[in-house]
Amino acid sequence: MVLTDEPYNLKYMPTRRNILSALRWLVKDAQPGDCLFFHYSGHGGRIVDSDGRRVDGHRVDGFEKAIHPLDWERAGEIVSEDLYDVMVKPLPAGCCLNALFDSCYSGSVLDLPYIYQPSDHLKQHAANSRALTKYPQAHVVLFASCSDFQGSGGVIIRGGEFLGAMSSAFISSLTTNPTQTYLQVLASVQVILRRTQRQTPQLSSSYPIDSSQQCLF
Repeated sequence: MVLTDEPYNLKYMPTRRNILSALRWLVKDAQPGDCLFFHYSGHGGRIVDSDGRRVDGHRVDGFEKAIHPLDWERAGEIVSEDLYDVMVKPLPAGCCLNALFDSCYSGSVLDLPYIYQPSDHLKQHAANSRALTKYPQAHVVLFASCSDFQGSGGVIIRGGEFLGAMSSAFISSLTTNPTQTYLQVLASVQVILRRTQRQTPQLSSSYPIDSSQQCLF
């Protein structure tokens, strides 16, 4: 399913209601062995966390990350907690979800506990074991276009089409070498983006990633 504001079709416009409905459609009836993919390219933001500064392994910066639907000024943002509850929490054990978020402040938009860098592998994990009880048994992996404190840029590709910089780099990386590991893809897109952008792509997951595990896209 693709939601887009061009061409105009009310049924497939990326409104808050349509995005949440599409997420429910994506995970409905998911079974062990299924591998799902979600891609968001659009505006993102962050809002003050109404629960304050949490210390249970996520949102310790005092902000909740969000994506901005087409009608966000009227209907509201879709915050990270919404995304987790609708798209991540329902997944069964043995199911895989790969998500690509090409938006500002998206580093921890799914509130996943394990954060990676290609140089030192595991960079950060949830603060305590209590936090880990929140996470699903499904294997969820997030590629985010930037950290929680950065904006996310765009590029002009052939034909004058505007595309998010992360989306462009991700496509370029996997087109060049479709058999990379997750950490290799992260390193590759970081190299590509350094040429023109000031953003640092992030990789996070619900469980520790084997450094030799092939990226399943």
